[in-house]
Amino acid sequence: MTLNFQIVLFWLAMLAAGLALGYLFLRSVLGRQAAQKNLIYAAPWIVLGGLAGLLVPLLGAYGLVALLGIYILIVALWLISWPSRLKGAGELKLDVGKTAQNSVLSWVGLLTTAGAIALTLLLLDQLTGPLTTTTGIISGLVQILFFWTIPLFFFLLSRTHLEIRENGLAYLFAWQPWERVAAFGWDDDQPSTLLFKLVPRSPISRRYITVTIPATQIETVDKILERYLIEDEDLDDEMDALGSR
Repeated sequence: MTLNFQIVLFWLAMLAAGLALGYLFLRSVLGRQAAQKNLIYAAPWIVLGGLAGLLVPLLGAYGLVALLGIYILIVALWLISWPSRLKGAGELKLDVGKTAQNSVLSWVGLLTTAGAIALTLLLLDQLTGPLTTTTGIISGLVQILFFWTIPLFFFLLSRTHLEIRENGLAYLFAWQPWERVAAFGWDDDQPSTLLFKLVPRSPISRRYITVTIPATQIETVDKILERYLIEDEDLDDEMDALGSR
């Protein structure tokens, strides 16, 4: 088994552990069905990431550097472009603050940080020693940068606030225009859990968003959302019915 393949397996194991802990936390806060929906919507991206990771050992040194470099560039552009993209969301109406999902992202960030430390130590032999090559140094540096990009991304996501803006909802370095939100509602069993029904862009797009907001914000959030959206009192039952299928 090559070093790269060992690294991929270790990294996938760390990611799986983070997702498992995240699911357990969301289940305790949002309930079983809402937590399952969050995991289901993330599943296609998890599978895609896993397949990409398994292909890494087959790419060779240059293919690996290219793949990881593209990922780092995409993440950097996504973060850097956020202030410009946020302008499209319009004037801030209410800063709701952090949600329960922020805590999950923080825990995943901690786990991936531990993984980044371990993998950095494993890769140090590519940067030092008498047999070091230029290709080995470049590949090692790019991999280390990649491993640290992931926890940094999760930590930055965990610092974001849910914001209600003039033209939509802003959260996690993205915003949903009101045209893509069909309705909102509240969870009957978890009164602080806010539900959104979305107009999907594709077959794999998520159709619902669930976020837990601070209890002190519930009344204010409800009043502001009523200006822009239809409140569906049966939305919780609709989601429960889909989850039971």
